Amino acid sequence: MADNAGNRGLFFDLGGTLVKLDENRDLPADSRGKVRIELLPGVAETLRPIRDHLIFIVTNQRGIKRGRFTREQVEAAIAEVDAQLGDILTAWEICPHGPEDGCGCRKPQPGMVTELAAIYGVDLAESTLIGDQEVDEQCAKAAGVGRFVYADQFFKTV
Repeated sequence: MADNAGNRGLFFDLGGTLVKLDENRDLPADSRGKVRIELLPGVAETLRPIRDHLIFIVTNQRGIKRGRFTREQVEAAIAEVDAQLGDILTAWEICPHGPEDGCGCRKPQPGMVTELAAIYGVDLAESTLIGDQEVDEQCAKAAGVGRFVYADQFFKTV
């Protein structure tokens, strides 16, 4: 267990929560096939000042399995999100599987959240998961996260 046990964490879904999705609810791509990142309204303004939580992204990315993107492309896209937010992310986990794979990491399963919590000493009962879909809320409950908030409530825009 990490020395920083007891830390509060903020766990964020990626697509539809932090960044815009395309019409198929997938990460959008440019003409060269590179992931195109566009932060949703209110995301940067809300997250840049936060310094009292560990901040994580937990994201299902079946597009990797389908061959739409490589894991490296998704990792680079998340690194770009981090740069746009002022390098505030602690870490992230990506599930490249489809729902039919039955893995323990694909939300609503808790694997990505519990793995990050174990590595970084996160007190899940004192933490929050923010997402835009019911699978995110189910993941929070399955992982023992104390609070779930829908993204449209967390990122109040003016």
